Amino acid sequence: MISPNTLVILAGTTALGICCGLVGALMLLRRRALLSDALAHATLPGVCIAFLLSGSRSTIVLGVGALISALIGAALVSWLPRFSRVRRDSATACILGILFGAGIALSAIIQRSGPGAAAAGLDSLLLGRAAGMLRSEAMLLGGCALVMSLLVLVLRKELLVSCFDPLFGRCSGQATGALDLLQTALLAGTVVLALPAVGVVLTAALVVIPPAAARFWTDRFDSLLRISALLGAVSGMLGTAISSGHPELPAGPVIVLSATSFFILSLLIAPKRGLIARKLRSSARKQQREVRRILHALLLASEQDLHSLSTDQIVAGSVSASPRALEQAIIDGFIERQGDRLQLKPLGSERARRARKSQEIWREWLTSEAAIDRDLIDLDEEDIEKLLPLELVRSLENSIELRKTTT
Repeated sequence: MISPNTLVILAGTTALGICCGLVGALMLLRRRALLSDALAHATLPGVCIAFLLSGSRSTIVLGVGALISALIGAALVSWLPRFSRVRRDSATACILGILFGAGIALSAIIQRSGPGAAAAGLDSLLLGRAAGMLRSEAMLLGGCALVMSLLVLVLRKELLVSCFDPLFGRCSGQATGALDLLQTALLAGTVVLALPAVGVVLTAALVVIPPAAARFWTDRFDSLLRISALLGAVSGMLGTAISSGHPELPAGPVIVLSATSFFILSLLIAPKRGLIARKLRSSARKQQREVRRILHALLLASEQDLHSLSTDQIVAGSVSASPRALEQAIIDGFIERQGDRLQLKPLGSERARRARKSQEIWREWLTSEAAIDRDLIDLDEEDIEKLLPLELVRSLENSIELRKTTT
Protein backbone atom coordinates (compact mmCIF):
# COMPACT_ATOMS: atom_id res chain seq x y z
CA MET A 1 0.00 0.00 0.00
CA ILE A 2 1.46 3.35 -1.07
CA SER A 3 1.35 6.02 1.62
CA PRO A 4 -0.30 9.40 0.94
CA ASN A 5 3.06 11.17 1.31
CA THR A 6 4.59 8.86 -1.33
CA LEU A 7 1.69 9.65 -3.68
CA VAL A 8 2.34 13.37 -3.30
CA ILE A 9 6.06 12.84 -3.97
CA LEU A 10 5.14 10.68 -6.96
CA ALA A 11 2.94 13.44 -8.36
CA GLY A 12 5.69 16.00 -7.77
CA THR A 13 8.40 14.02 -9.54
CA THR A 14 6.01 13.29 -12.41
CA ALA A 15 5.31 17.01 -12.86
CA LEU A 16 9.05 17.64 -12.62
CA GLY A 17 9.65 15.07 -15.39
CA ILE A 18 7.16 16.85 -17.64
CA CYS A 19 8.85 20.20 -17.03
CA CYS A 20 12.34 18.76 -17.64
CA GLY A 21 11.16 17.14 -20.85
CA LEU A 22 9.64 20.34 -22.24
CA VAL A 23 12.46 22.68 -21.27
CA GLY A 24 15.08 20.13 -22.24
CA ALA A 25 13.55 19.86 -25.72
CA LEU A 26 14.02 23.60 -26.21
CA MET A 27 17.64 23.39 -25.08
CA LEU A 28 18.26 20.43 -27.36
CA LEU A 29 16.89 22.24 -30.41
CA ARG A 30 18.96 25.32 -29.63
CA ARG A 31 22.08 23.19 -29.07
CA ARG A 32 22.41 24.31 -25.46
CA ALA A 33 22.19 20.95 -23.75
CA LEU A 34 25.52 21.43 -21.98
CA LEU A 35 24.20 24.66 -20.46
CA SER A 36 21.86 22.62 -18.23
CA ASP A 37 24.86 20.79 -16.78
CA ALA A 38 26.68 24.07 -16.16
CA LEU A 39 23.67 25.64 -14.43
CA ALA A 40 23.09 22.54 -12.31
CA HIS A 41 26.64 22.66 -10.99
CA ALA A 42 26.45 26.45 -10.64
CA THR A 43 23.61 26.14 -8.12
CA LEU A 44 25.81 24.62 -5.41
CA PRO A 45 27.63 27.82 -4.33
CA GLY A 46 24.29 29.64 -4.25
CA VAL A 47 22.84 27.00 -1.92
CA CYS A 48 25.86 27.20 0.37
CA ILE A 49 25.89 31.00 0.47
CA ALA A 50 22.13 31.08 1.17
CA PHE A 51 22.66 28.75 4.12
CA LEU A 52 25.60 30.77 5.45
CA LEU A 53 23.63 34.02 5.26
CA SER A 54 20.33 32.75 6.63
CA GLY A 55 21.29 29.72 8.71
CA SER A 56 18.09 28.10 7.42
CA ARG A 57 17.60 24.78 5.65
CA SER A 58 14.29 25.88 4.18
CA THR A 59 13.75 24.63 0.65
CA ILE A 60 12.53 28.07 -0.43
CA VAL A 61 15.58 29.87 0.99
CA LEU A 62 18.07 27.42 -0.48
CA GLY A 63 16.14 27.39 -3.76
CA VAL A 64 16.32 31.17 -4.07
CA GLY A 65 20.07 31.02 -3.50
CA ALA A 66 20.40 28.26 -6.09
CA LEU A 67 18.30 30.22 -8.61
CA ILE A 68 20.39 33.40 -8.20
CA SER A 69 23.59 31.40 -8.57
CA ALA A 70 22.26 29.61 -11.66
CA LEU A 71 21.25 32.90 -13.30
CA ILE A 72 24.69 34.35 -12.58
CA GLY A 73 26.24 31.29 -14.18
CA ALA A 74 23.99 31.66 -17.24
CA ALA A 75 24.92 35.34 -17.54
CA LEU A 76 28.63 34.50 -17.38
CA VAL A 77 28.27 31.80 -20.04
CA SER A 78 26.50 34.31 -22.30
CA TRP A 79 28.89 37.18 -21.52
CA LEU A 80 32.29 35.50 -21.96
CA PRO A 81 31.99 34.65 -25.70
CA ARG A 82 30.83 38.19 -26.47
CA PHE A 83 33.68 40.04 -24.78
CA SER A 84 36.53 37.57 -25.18
CA ARG A 85 37.87 35.01 -27.63
CA VAL A 86 36.52 32.14 -25.54
CA ARG A 87 34.05 29.95 -27.44
CA ARG A 88 30.62 29.22 -25.95
CA ASP A 89 31.38 25.56 -25.21
CA SER A 90 34.68 26.52 -23.55
CA ALA A 91 32.94 29.22 -21.52
CA THR A 92 30.30 26.72 -20.41
CA ALA A 93 32.93 24.23 -19.28
CA CYS A 94 34.89 26.95 -17.45
CA ILE A 95 31.86 28.26 -15.56
CA LEU A 96 30.79 24.71 -14.72
CA GLY A 97 34.16 23.85 -13.18
CA ILE A 98 34.73 27.16 -11.42
CA LEU A 99 31.33 27.46 -9.76
CA PHE A 100 31.09 23.79 -8.86
CA GLY A 101 34.57 23.92 -7.33
CA ALA A 102 33.53 26.98 -5.33
CA GLY A 103 30.42 25.16 -4.19
CA ILE A 104 32.38 22.11 -3.01
CA ALA A 105 34.78 24.38 -1.10
CA LEU A 106 31.93 26.24 0.58
CA SER A 107 30.20 22.96 1.41
CA ALA A 108 33.35 21.72 3.12
CA ILE A 109 33.57 24.94 5.12
CA ILE A 110 29.94 24.59 6.21
CA GLN A 111 30.38 20.99 7.32
CA ARG A 112 33.38 21.93 9.48
CA SER A 113 31.94 25.09 11.00
CA GLY A 114 30.12 23.37 13.84
CA PRO A 115 27.77 20.56 14.82
CA GLY A 116 24.69 22.52 13.88
CA ALA A 117 26.02 23.31 10.46
CA ALA A 118 27.27 19.76 10.02
CA ALA A 119 23.66 18.62 10.23
CA ALA A 120 22.65 20.96 7.45
CA GLY A 121 22.35 18.03 5.07
CA LEU A 122 23.63 20.00 2.11
CA ASP A 123 25.45 16.93 0.82
CA SER A 124 22.07 15.43 -0.07
CA LEU A 125 21.80 18.02 -2.81
CA LEU A 126 24.60 16.29 -4.69
CA LEU A 127 22.47 13.21 -5.44
CA GLY A 128 18.99 14.35 -4.36
CA ARG A 129 16.61 13.18 -1.68
CA ALA A 130 13.26 12.67 -3.39
CA ALA A 131 12.20 9.99 -0.92
CA GLY A 132 12.91 12.33 2.00
CA MET A 133 10.96 15.33 0.72
CA LEU A 134 8.16 16.69 2.85
CA ARG A 135 4.65 16.83 1.45
CA SER A 136 4.78 20.63 1.31
CA GLU A 137 8.08 20.49 -0.61
CA ALA A 138 6.70 17.97 -3.10
CA MET A 139 3.56 20.05 -3.64
CA LEU A 140 5.62 23.22 -4.15
CA LEU A 141 7.91 21.40 -6.60
CA GLY A 142 5.01 19.94 -8.57
CA GLY A 143 3.07 23.19 -8.68
CA CYS A 144 6.04 25.22 -9.94
CA ALA A 145 6.87 22.55 -12.49
CA LEU A 146 3.31 22.58 -13.86
CA VAL A 147 3.28 26.38 -14.09
CA MET A 148 6.54 26.37 -16.06
CA SER A 149 5.24 23.58 -18.31
CA LEU A 150 2.07 25.55 -19.06
CA LEU A 151 4.19 28.60 -19.86
CA VAL A 152 6.13 26.58 -22.45
CA LEU A 153 2.90 25.32 -24.01
CA VAL A 154 1.29 28.76 -24.09
CA LEU A 155 4.34 30.27 -25.85
CA ARG A 156 4.76 27.26 -28.14
CA LYS A 157 4.58 29.22 -31.42
CA GLU A 158 7.01 31.90 -30.32
CA LEU A 159 9.44 29.33 -28.97
CA LEU A 160 9.18 27.37 -32.22
CA VAL A 161 10.29 30.42 -34.21
CA SER A 162 13.11 31.22 -31.77
CA CYS A 163 14.44 27.66 -32.03
CA PHE A 164 14.41 27.32 -35.82
CA ASP A 165 14.45 30.82 -37.36
CA PRO A 166 15.26 33.60 -34.88
CA LEU A 167 16.07 35.99 -37.75
CA PHE A 168 12.52 35.65 -39.07
CA GLY A 169 11.18 36.23 -35.58
CA ARG A 170 13.27 39.37 -35.22
CA CYS A 171 12.11 40.69 -38.59
CA SER A 172 8.47 39.98 -37.74
CA GLY A 173 8.69 42.02 -34.56
CA GLN A 174 9.17 39.18 -32.11
CA ALA A 175 11.07 40.02 -28.92
CA THR A 176 13.78 37.43 -29.53
CA GLY A 177 15.99 38.80 -26.73
CA ALA A 178 13.19 38.46 -24.21
CA LEU A 179 12.40 34.95 -25.44
CA ASP A 180 16.04 33.94 -25.13
CA LEU A 181 16.13 35.33 -21.62
CA LEU A 182 12.88 33.51 -20.81
CA GLN A 183 14.28 30.18 -22.01
CA THR A 184 17.39 30.65 -19.91
CA ALA A 185 15.24 31.51 -16.90
CA LEU A 186 13.06 28.46 -17.51
CA LEU A 187 16.15 26.27 -17.64
CA ALA A 188 17.51 27.80 -14.45
CA GLY A 189 14.15 27.33 -12.72
CA THR A 190 13.91 23.74 -13.89
CA VAL A 191 17.39 22.99 -12.62
CA VAL A 192 16.56 24.47 -9.22
CA LEU A 193 13.31 22.49 -9.01
CA ALA A 194 15.15 19.27 -9.82
CA LEU A 195 17.76 19.72 -7.09
CA PRO A 196 15.74 18.19 -4.22
CA ALA A 197 14.70 15.24 -6.38
CA VAL A 198 17.81 14.23 -8.32
CA GLY A 199 20.57 16.52 -7.04
CA VAL A 200 23.25 18.69 -8.62
CA VAL A 201 25.09 15.85 -10.31
CA LEU A 202 22.11 14.21 -12.04
CA THR A 203 19.89 17.21 -12.83
CA ALA A 204 21.43 17.72 -16.27
CA ALA A 205 20.73 14.07 -17.13
CA LEU A 206 17.02 14.47 -16.40
CA VAL A 207 16.88 17.59 -18.58
CA VAL A 208 18.85 16.15 -21.51
CA ILE A 209 17.97 12.44 -21.73
CA PRO A 210 14.15 12.61 -22.34
CA PRO A 211 14.38 15.04 -25.30
CA ALA A 212 17.38 13.15 -26.68
CA ALA A 213 15.33 9.95 -26.59
CA ALA A 214 12.29 11.70 -28.08
CA ARG A 215 14.39 13.00 -30.97
CA PHE A 216 14.72 9.43 -32.28
CA TRP A 217 10.95 9.23 -32.79
CA THR A 218 9.99 12.45 -34.53
CA ASP A 219 11.02 15.41 -36.69
CA ARG A 220 8.10 17.61 -35.61
CA PHE A 221 8.35 20.27 -32.92
CA ASP A 222 4.99 19.57 -31.27
CA SER A 223 5.56 15.82 -31.30
CA LEU A 224 9.00 16.31 -29.80
CA LEU A 225 7.52 18.31 -26.93
CA ARG A 226 4.81 15.72 -26.29
CA ILE A 227 7.11 12.69 -26.43
CA SER A 228 9.82 14.36 -24.37
CA ALA A 229 7.30 15.39 -21.70
CA LEU A 230 5.83 11.89 -21.67
CA LEU A 231 9.23 10.23 -21.28
CA GLY A 232 10.19 12.66 -18.52
CA ALA A 233 6.91 12.05 -16.68
CA VAL A 234 7.15 8.26 -16.93
CA SER A 235 10.80 8.36 -15.82
CA GLY A 236 9.93 10.40 -12.74
CA MET A 237 6.94 8.22 -11.92
CA LEU A 238 8.76 4.93 -12.49
CA GLY A 239 11.92 5.95 -10.63
CA THR A 240 9.97 7.19 -7.60
CA ALA A 241 7.80 4.06 -7.53
CA ILE A 242 10.82 1.75 -7.66
CA SER A 243 12.60 3.74 -4.96
CA SER A 244 9.55 3.68 -2.69
CA GLY A 245 9.43 -0.12 -2.95
CA HIS A 246 13.18 -0.47 -2.37
CA PRO A 247 14.26 2.09 0.26
CA GLU A 248 17.94 1.21 -0.26
CA LEU A 249 17.75 2.70 -3.78
CA PRO A 250 17.83 6.53 -3.88
CA ALA A 251 15.09 7.99 -6.06
CA GLY A 252 17.26 10.43 -8.02
CA PRO A 253 19.62 7.90 -9.61
CA VAL A 254 16.73 5.49 -10.25
CA ILE A 255 14.79 8.24 -12.06
CA VAL A 256 17.80 8.95 -14.27
CA LEU A 257 18.32 5.23 -14.90
CA SER A 258 14.66 4.94 -15.92
CA ALA A 259 15.15 7.78 -18.41
CA THR A 260 18.32 6.09 -19.64
CA SER A 261 16.43 2.85 -20.30
CA PHE A 262 13.96 4.77 -22.51
CA PHE A 263 16.90 6.35 -24.33
CA ILE A 264 18.46 2.95 -25.03
CA LEU A 265 15.13 1.57 -26.26
CA SER A 266 14.68 4.59 -28.52
CA LEU A 267 18.21 4.22 -29.83
CA LEU A 268 17.49 0.59 -30.77
CA ILE A 269 13.87 0.40 -31.92
CA ALA A 270 12.86 3.87 -33.14
CA PRO A 271 11.25 3.37 -36.59
CA LYS A 272 13.32 5.97 -38.48
CA ARG A 273 16.51 6.68 -36.55
CA GLY A 274 16.83 3.52 -34.47
CA LEU A 275 19.84 1.30 -35.05
CA ILE A 276 17.71 -1.73 -35.91
CA ALA A 277 15.57 0.18 -38.42
CA ARG A 278 18.65 1.73 -40.01
CA LYS A 279 20.27 -1.68 -40.32
CA LEU A 280 17.13 -3.13 -41.90
CA ARG A 281 16.89 -0.24 -44.37
CA SER A 282 20.55 -0.62 -45.27
CA SER A 283 20.09 -4.34 -45.89
CA ALA A 284 16.95 -3.75 -47.96
CA ARG A 285 18.70 -1.07 -50.02
CA LYS A 286 21.67 -3.35 -50.65
CA GLN A 287 19.32 -6.11 -51.79
CA GLN A 288 17.49 -3.72 -54.11
CA ARG A 289 20.80 -2.76 -55.72
CA GLU A 290 21.65 -6.42 -56.23
CA VAL A 291 18.24 -7.03 -57.81
CA ARG A 292 18.85 -4.07 -60.09
CA ARG A 293 22.22 -5.51 -61.14
CA ILE A 294 20.62 -8.88 -61.89
CA LEU A 295 17.91 -7.28 -64.06
CA HIS A 296 20.49 -5.15 -65.86
CA ALA A 297 22.64 -8.20 -66.64
CA LEU A 298 19.66 -10.14 -67.98
CA LEU A 299 18.53 -7.13 -70.03
CA LEU A 300 21.98 -6.84 -71.64
CA ALA A 301 21.92 -10.56 -72.36
CA SER A 302 18.51 -10.31 -74.04
CA GLU A 303 19.72 -7.40 -76.18
CA GLN A 304 22.62 -9.61 -77.33
CA ASP A 305 20.22 -12.40 -78.32
CA LEU A 306 20.98 -14.37 -75.15
CA HIS A 307 17.50 -14.94 -73.81
CA SER A 308 18.68 -16.50 -70.55
CA LEU A 309 21.65 -16.79 -68.23
CA SER A 310 22.61 -19.56 -65.86
CA THR A 311 22.28 -19.20 -62.10
CA ASP A 312 26.06 -19.48 -61.73
CA GLN A 313 26.57 -16.56 -64.09
CA ILE A 314 24.35 -14.42 -61.88
CA VAL A 315 25.56 -15.57 -58.46
CA ALA A 316 29.22 -16.40 -59.09
CA GLY A 317 29.87 -14.45 -62.28
CA SER A 318 30.44 -10.75 -62.90
CA VAL A 319 27.12 -9.78 -61.31
CA SER A 320 28.10 -11.35 -57.95
CA ALA A 321 24.54 -11.16 -56.61
CA SER A 322 23.51 -13.00 -53.48
CA PRO A 323 21.12 -15.98 -53.74
CA ARG A 324 18.75 -14.07 -51.48
CA ALA A 325 18.55 -11.17 -53.96
CA LEU A 326 17.96 -13.63 -56.78
CA GLU A 327 15.10 -15.26 -54.89
CA GLN A 328 13.63 -11.85 -54.17
CA ALA A 329 13.69 -10.96 -57.88
CA ILE A 330 11.86 -14.22 -58.65
CA ILE A 331 9.28 -13.59 -55.90
CA ASP A 332 8.66 -10.04 -57.21
CA GLY A 333 7.86 -11.48 -60.65
CA PHE A 334 10.86 -9.95 -62.43
CA ILE A 335 12.60 -13.21 -63.35
CA GLU A 336 11.46 -16.63 -64.46
CA ARG A 337 13.52 -19.70 -63.61
CA GLN A 338 13.54 -22.72 -65.90
CA GLY A 339 15.82 -25.34 -64.47
CA ASP A 340 19.22 -23.70 -64.12
CA ARG A 341 18.40 -20.91 -66.59
CA LEU A 342 17.08 -17.45 -65.75
CA GLN A 343 15.28 -15.06 -68.07
CA LEU A 344 13.47 -11.77 -67.75
CA LYS A 345 9.72 -11.60 -67.54
CA PRO A 346 7.92 -8.60 -69.10
CA LEU A 347 7.65 -6.90 -65.71
CA GLY A 348 11.37 -7.39 -65.08
CA SER A 349 12.29 -6.09 -68.51
CA GLU A 350 10.21 -2.96 -67.94
CA ARG A 351 11.79 -2.41 -64.52
CA ALA A 352 15.33 -2.89 -65.90
CA ARG A 353 14.76 -0.43 -68.76
CA ARG A 354 13.25 2.10 -66.41
CA ALA A 355 16.21 1.80 -64.02
CA ARG A 356 18.74 2.16 -66.84
CA LYS A 357 16.96 5.20 -68.23
CA SER A 358 16.85 6.85 -64.83
CA GLN A 359 20.55 6.20 -64.29
CA GLU A 360 21.39 7.75 -67.66
CA ILE A 361 19.33 10.82 -66.81
CA TRP A 362 21.02 11.08 -63.41
CA ARG A 363 24.51 10.80 -64.90
CA GLU A 364 23.63 13.45 -67.45
CA TRP A 365 22.53 15.83 -64.72
CA LEU A 366 25.63 15.13 -62.62
CA THR A 367 27.80 15.83 -65.64
CA SER A 368 26.25 19.29 -65.99
CA GLU A 369 26.44 19.98 -62.24
CA ALA A 370 30.09 19.52 -61.23
CA ALA A 371 29.40 20.55 -57.63
CA ILE A 372 27.22 17.49 -57.03
CA ASP A 373 28.76 14.61 -55.08
CA ARG A 374 29.39 11.75 -57.49
CA ASP A 375 28.48 9.21 -54.82
CA LEU A 376 24.85 10.16 -55.38
CA ILE A 377 24.94 8.38 -58.71
CA ASP A 378 23.95 5.11 -57.04
CA LEU A 379 20.42 6.25 -56.20
CA ASP A 380 17.46 4.04 -57.09
CA GLU A 381 15.29 5.05 -60.01
CA GLU A 382 12.42 5.91 -57.65
CA ASP A 383 14.64 8.36 -55.80
CA ILE A 384 15.92 9.89 -59.04
CA GLU A 385 12.38 10.43 -60.35
CA LYS A 386 11.41 12.16 -57.11
CA LEU A 387 14.46 14.44 -57.06
CA LEU A 388 14.39 15.71 -60.64
CA PRO A 389 11.43 17.73 -62.00
CA LEU A 390 9.66 16.46 -65.10
CA GLU A 391 10.83 19.33 -67.34
CA LEU A 392 14.45 18.70 -66.39
CA VAL A 393 14.06 14.96 -67.04
CA ARG A 394 12.76 15.65 -70.54
CA SER A 395 15.60 18.07 -71.26
CA LEU A 396 18.17 15.52 -70.10
CA GLU A 397 16.52 12.80 -72.19
CA ASN A 398 16.84 15.01 -75.28
CA SER A 399 20.48 15.63 -74.47
CA ILE A 400 21.13 11.89 -74.18
CA GLU A 401 19.39 11.13 -77.46
CA LEU A 402 21.25 13.93 -79.22
CA ARG A 403 24.61 12.60 -78.04
CA LYS A 404 23.70 9.05 -79.13
CA THR A 405 22.75 10.21 -82.64
CA THR A 406 25.96 12.22 -83.08
CA THR A 407 28.20 9.35 -81.93
